[in-house]
Amino acid sequence: MQESTVFDLIPDRDGLVWRVILSKHLAPAQKRVDKLVWQVRMHAEAKVSGALLADTGTLNRVQDARLLEILGNEPILLRSGAVRFEAAEEKQIPGSAVEAVLGIKKILLSQGVKDIKVRIVTEQVDRLCSFY
Repeated sequence: MQESTVFDLIPDRDGLVWRVILSKHLAPAQKRVDKLVWQVRMHAEAKVSGALLADTGTLNRVQDARLLEILGNEPILLRSGAVRFEAAEEKQIPGSAVEAVLGIKKILLSQGVKDIKVRIVTEQVDRLCSFY
């Protein structure tokens, strides 16, 4: 059974707050299948509306008016790539997770985070519009 929890909250460079989700479960080790280890997966996510994306400067109300119209009031889930690691004991997870959070935080505080958010939003809009 997989257990998921919010491990941390990280505001990005634009002020949007992302939740860092930690999921863990016991599974056979990748190198030794006779041994059980904790397999851990972490990612950051933020549920946003078009208005919030405009408020935080990710989208421009004038230049991105058509995109904001398509988004409407429906929330969009922005999700980062996952960080994965194994821990022999459950008590080792928080220490390793802190290191992983530092990597996620570095990305969210980088200048390129706006481009990442715009790419995720446009990919989701492309998927939504592909059925029309």
